[in-house]
Amino acid sequence: MEFAVIGVSHKQLALDKRSLFSFTDTQKLEFSSLLLTYGIEQVLILSTCNRSEVYLMYQTDIDFLPSIYLNYFNQAEAPLYVKTGDEAFRHLLKVTCGLESMLIREDQILGQVKQAYDFTCRMSLGGKELSLIFQETLNFVKKMKHKYQQPSISLTHLAVEHLKKVSNLYNQKIMICGAGEIATSFIPYLYDNNELIFSNRNSGKLVKLKQQYPKIKIIPFNQRKILLDQVNILISATASPHLIFNRDDFISSQLIAIDLTIPRDIDKTASIQCIDLDTLNHEVAVNNQLRSKDVEKINSEIDIKIREVRTKLDSIKYDYVIQSLQAKSMQLVNQTYEILVNKLSLTARERHILEKTLKASFMQIMKDPIHCVKTNQINDLEVINKLFSLKEDNEE
Repeated sequence: MEFAVIGVSHKQLALDKRSLFSFTDTQKLEFSSLLLTYGIEQVLILSTCNRSEVYLMYQTDIDFLPSIYLNYFNQAEAPLYVKTGDEAFRHLLKVTCGLESMLIREDQILGQVKQAYDFTCRMSLGGKELSLIFQETLNFVKKMKHKYQQPSISLTHLAVEHLKKVSNLYNQKIMICGAGEIATSFIPYLYDNNELIFSNRNSGKLVKLKQQYPKIKIIPFNQRKILLDQVNILISATASPHLIFNRDDFISSQLIAIDLTIPRDIDKTASIQCIDLDTLNHEVAVNNQLRSKDVEKINSEIDIKIREVRTKLDSIKYDYVIQSLQAKSMQLVNQTYEILVNKLSLTARERHILEKTLKASFMQIMKDPIHCVKTNQINDLEVINKLFSLKEDNEE
């Protein structure tokens, strides 16, 4: 079974085009189920503001992946990348380390990968191999963060710093739409000196948030547009697959907005000043120069990690073959035992001795093949599968 990834990211597509390939949770489940019908065995989808990627384990031809990916989003073409084997794993490690992020070594991607992995586990879309790869990845990145420490930074931090250049952040009335990681990440920067008003479709999340931050106010989601003329700053960070603020909503508003979502929450044609991912390009470039000093060292550690995990993945394949050989041995024992017992008149003691003798004999026959697999003396597992009819037995 091999590992692969297909996707698009901020490196290939501009902001307005990336939003065309964004997955909601419902779409993740739908697209994963579609891939399973094509013979893909395990699936994990990572969809963030920077990338939309599908990781998978397969044993079949995957040349169909680009067309099915594009067709799902009703797109004729896109600069998709497809990586397999060690290169796919290298890509995952670099992505989770933040080396492929718009903001190098940013903090949010690790949590996003973990959420994607948790979703796959809850939906039973993974398996032993995919779990190994992602558990090893998450542990590796935590180790890298500890080993190569640097000041914590995120796109939220850069957005707030940019906001300070165009607005006073004292005694402002600020509406925040959303209750997820991005929306709540603004609270530490704004809570003490401003009035924060939250609005979200799921009000239950905001009730819990208010227990932690009692000064925040909560309004129903269907009243969010009423306050646009009354607030100074709007921050929108929902997981909505479509706009939640249209151009006409801001006709009489003078507010400043922040929208870091993919797809966008706020109509980009609205006549307001809106800080989005494209706005932050300069800040990102400056910070990337400062944060890239350990990249080469991390890449070297990634090379080592790839070899380690490849060995563990091979071990999983060998474990399957060993278990299959042992099961095949017991199958032959039972078949032979039944034939002999039916043909011979044996006492209970004789039947017991026969069973023990057959087990010992057949296990001895399988001893050498199992030893060769365990010690990597046989690398072509297909030979063993054919020699002992393992796949056929397993399929039955």
